[in-house]
Amino acid sequence: MKHLLTLTTLLLAAGHAFAQPPDRVLANLEGASGTPLPMQVKAITRTVRIESDFIQLPLLQRADARKPGAERFEIRADGKVLRYVHLQFAGKDQKPDFFDSYDVREFRGREVTLCFKSSDAGVLARLELNNKEISDPQAYEGPHRPRFHFSPRLGWMNDINGSYYQNGLYHIFYQANPTCAGASCGFDMHWGHSVSKDLVHWKEWPIALFPNAYDQCYSGSTVMQQQPITGLNEGVMLPAPVLAFTATGPHGQHLATSPDGGRTWQRFAGNPVVPRIGDADRDPKVFWHEATKSYVMILYVGGKGYVFLRSTDLQKWKRTCERPYWYECPEFFPMKSPTTGEDLWVLYGNYNPPKEVPGKIRASSAYQLGRFDGTTFTPVTEVRRAHLGPNFYAALTFVNEPKGRPVMMGWTRGTRFPGEPFNQCASLPLQLSLKAFNGQDTLCFEPVQEVNALRGRPLVQLVNVSPASVIEKCKTLEKETPLDVTLSLRPNEKQIVKIVVRGLQFTYSTATGKLTCSNNGRQISETEIHPAGPVAARFMIDRGIVEAFWNGGEAAFSISSLHTDNGPAFAIEGNTTIEDLQIFSMNNIWDK
Repeated sequence: MKHLLTLTTLLLAAGHAFAQPPDRVLANLEGASGTPLPMQVKAITRTVRIESDFIQLPLLQRADARKPGAERFEIRADGKVLRYVHLQFAGKDQKPDFFDSYDVREFRGREVTLCFKSSDAGVLARLELNNKEISDPQAYEGPHRPRFHFSPRLGWMNDINGSYYQNGLYHIFYQANPTCAGASCGFDMHWGHSVSKDLVHWKEWPIALFPNAYDQCYSGSTVMQQQPITGLNEGVMLPAPVLAFTATGPHGQHLATSPDGGRTWQRFAGNPVVPRIGDADRDPKVFWHEATKSYVMILYVGGKGYVFLRSTDLQKWKRTCERPYWYECPEFFPMKSPTTGEDLWVLYGNYNPPKEVPGKIRASSAYQLGRFDGTTFTPVTEVRRAHLGPNFYAALTFVNEPKGRPVMMGWTRGTRFPGEPFNQCASLPLQLSLKAFNGQDTLCFEPVQEVNALRGRPLVQLVNVSPASVIEKCKTLEKETPLDVTLSLRPNEKQIVKIVVRGLQFTYSTATGKLTCSNNGRQISETEIHPAGPVAARFMIDRGIVEAFWNGGEAAFSISSLHTDNGPAFAIEGNTTIEDLQIFSMNNIWDK
């Protein structure tokens, strides 16, 4: 779930917001700045009967959501808050920076009251309700918009939620704030929703979950319901998806289902199915365990780490085991060991032991292999670093993936896209595998094969050349052109090879086997790789982000990087022979 300090740092300051009663949270949010509202700002209402699909919200962009300016826009009925979101309307004579076509189809035929606080008495009267979804055709053409990484058309996104596949479509959900794209907009969490037929071209669908009344809808996962359960997916062909997510009214783990193939989602009347256990419970990972015919939930609970629970009906849950020191956004999936042939399970997430605990790593992407009997996870390895980031977090695999592959997408936390109507993006879909390196089962990350279909014409193709030849050939590359670079090189003994992309530098030492990554001169990661022959690497170079994969995915990086940063589009330095180099332009996924 979102983990940035926002507004008055209420919602996600290391779980402190979760400890507050809902009425206190609402009171604190009445003024977005946390200061008393000016006297001239008055409460305004407008009662309307919803006969249209959308309310058109003319909005101003906020460079930093922590600063004053936004107020709480509510939809109420029968004395209850049905929806809310903080936003800043354009004034009567101001040109909006963008429109949000706010989806109100859920309320068709109902009379509702729109509520806002403003010194502009006519702001609600000017809102239009109609059936046209306003879509700026230029939104995907901004200079810093990634061309082949998913990003929302408008607003903020963070954690990937509930990825699954069904009936020819891949679904991703993500924490979203559709009315704000500036810094610190990770609040007012919705579940954004996009679908793809091929894992690379994405189309946005309507918001799946909205915050309502006292109720935020934070991160979670999708589980495929296997058998009939009263109140869940009744009348829908099974197996069918169920969203499991953290909500705050009351705080606990909640469920939602879809009557129409994922187009719309309805919260389960029996929520919460798992009431609060401890401090800041969140991020439920739920899956079906076929061997024991049961559902399993892994839940982050403050002070306990990951807590495992078991259920036969998704409603009554029993705690079975705990794994300490794990933090937020768990993932759990089976894989076969290449060294022993044994069927193992991969526990994945953020590993965050106290500093006083000796001999433990700290990593925002970590994994541990073990055995799982449906009740207890028994580790067979230590905790290890997984994806090396630094801009990679809150990743999930697709449930029900049609090819049986573990395919993961993550939030590229901390990426920057100056001047764009959106903020943050997703990683490429990555195929996970266990490979044997140095006698050890190692979790590897590589782009899925489908990404290759985005390749355009080859810009550079070289065989058995020196770095000087590569530098000369690559001088013609335009830095704004998205690239897919694959190379195989054979460094001479005890040499250092450098790959430079813009301000990024990857340095590999044949003497030590160490691979280091730096960004504009600051080292951000160091690891060891174990090539059995030539060193292979792949660089997916997009606007705003570079992803790099070394030695078959043994080392994977996702790094914020603008094409306007200093440095070449691509260069190699060092005493080495480049056995093969291919550079392709990458097509724009938004053209389809």
